[in-house]
Amino acid sequence: MKRIIYSVMAVILAFVVTACGTKSEDKKEMAKDLKKVDLILDWTPNTNHTGLYVAKEKGYLAEVGIDLDIKLPPEDSSSDLVINNKAPFAIYFQDSMANKIAKGAEISAVAAIIENNTSGVISTKSAEIKEPKDLVGKKYGTWNDPIELAMIKNIVEKQNGDFSKVELVPNTDSNSVTSIENKLFEAAWIFYAWDGIMAKNMGLDTNFFYLKDFAEELNYYSPVIIANNTYLKENKEEAKKVLQAIKKGYQYAIDNPEESADILIKYAPELKEKRDFVVESQKYLAKQYATNKDKWGEIDPVRWNKFYKWVNDNKITEVPLKENAGFTNEYIK
Repeated sequence: MKRIIYSVMAVILAFVVTACGTKSEDKKEMAKDLKKVDLILDWTPNTNHTGLYVAKEKGYLAEVGIDLDIKLPPEDSSSDLVINNKAPFAIYFQDSMANKIAKGAEISAVAAIIENNTSGVISTKSAEIKEPKDLVGKKYGTWNDPIELAMIKNIVEKQNGDFSKVELVPNTDSNSVTSIENKLFEAAWIFYAWDGIMAKNMGLDTNFFYLKDFAEELNYYSPVIIANNTYLKENKEEAKKVLQAIKKGYQYAIDNPEESADILIKYAPELKEKRDFVVESQKYLAKQYATNKDKWGEIDPVRWNKFYKWVNDNKITEVPLKENAGFTNEYIK
């Protein structure tokens, strides 16, 4: 009886080893057949990027023959790599695209990662800044970006506030929340999904309002996936495959925020110690990526043009932006 059991176990073990070896070989062969395509992030991995990693982890990209190489941004802007056709895709922002497009940059936004603009102004509760006009007489930490300052000026003046009396303090730290905690200034422009949730997790007592709630023209797209126009023309079907696979990744993240947060952490292990924060951020964004997940990534031309009309009206770019400049839904639908 023992001999029979040992013989059966040996056969099973041999089968398992062979099967594992075959699977490993199959994976290697599959990897050889995949087309490597670069995508440059705008910053270190965060919950804006989760759908990209889900698409890799779940095999959606491999299914269409793509090995998406997600890379950290260089010291230069990630958009410059795409503009110069050194990378086909990158994460970027509609507001930052304005000057580049006005100067003739051959790039297009091909997918909106988040449906609405989730950026706004965070402030210490003690400063009692509940709406734009309350910034008057307070210290505001600024990046000194022309579009940023024009947006803040716009919403303050819409409420008859005197923007000249907002005390502008240079923001030299990438983490505005830490600067607010250290009382370098009382308010700053942030993206709620990361800095807003971070402030909450740090136990800071803050107020927050969205830009879009005080000016509908500021409900622009941020962030977006951009692509090089020449690449899109010459690799139309490949671009569609990449974006449709990424779309599936974000759709999965909408339905499965906690699991998706863990997938992000797997690819960005430096976030492991902040898991609770990452999960909370992911749950917030799961409701923000898209109201209708079947339409994830699609850009509304009316909203896109409304923001660029505002850019033109405020003469932020040297050359006015043309209608429908810098985006296409052709590859995401």
